[in-house]
Amino acid sequence: MVLQESLSALIVNRSLDILRRDYEEEEVKIEILNDISRIFTNEGFIDLSKGSEYTLPRWIAKILEKEGVVKIKEENIDLEKLSKIAYNEEATLKKPQLVKLPPHFYMLVREEIENIKKSLQERQDINLLDDLKKYIDLLYTIGRIRLRKIINTLMMIEVSQDFLDKMSMEEKLLYRILRDSLMTWVSELGIERI
Repeated sequence: MVLQESLSALIVNRSLDILRRDYEEEEVKIEILNDISRIFTNEGFIDLSKGSEYTLPRWIAKILEKEGVVKIKEENIDLEKLSKIAYNEEATLKKPQLVKLPPHFYMLVREEIENIKKSLQERQDINLLDDLKKYIDLLYTIGRIRLRKIINTLMMIEVSQDFLDKMSMEEKLLYRILRDSLMTWVSELGIERI
């Protein structure tokens, strides 16, 4: 039994590693704050001039943002947006219905949480601590409600495309792993209708 549990965990962990890599490779818009000459991208070497906008892989944009030469122009998931998502998910708790999330929702929110934690290390601020607690609580609420809805749909013969389209990439991964495992189990034990 231990081997099966660790194998399942390994599959999930490796799959999430692939999603994290996709997240870091995802193109994001940046605004150039200072002239940068000769940066290597997928398109070759390019010069970035102050005031212009480009798209770069997230991992490159993060490095340049830390150096203070670019600003990532990605829409953040702030507490207001997170609260609305949680409210809408709670309002449809008993329905097989999801609120549309950005593709890498959980990674975006986790990154925001990590940024707040770093800010707290630099300066102790009760408001930041309060924001951190709210982010963690809202992410927990959203994740648990959506997980319950996803699990409830696993035995449905057909799940609407709209339901699937509203899942984040992380949720789609989980749904596929659970659905495929469940369908294989049902088939192998002969408890499916032909």
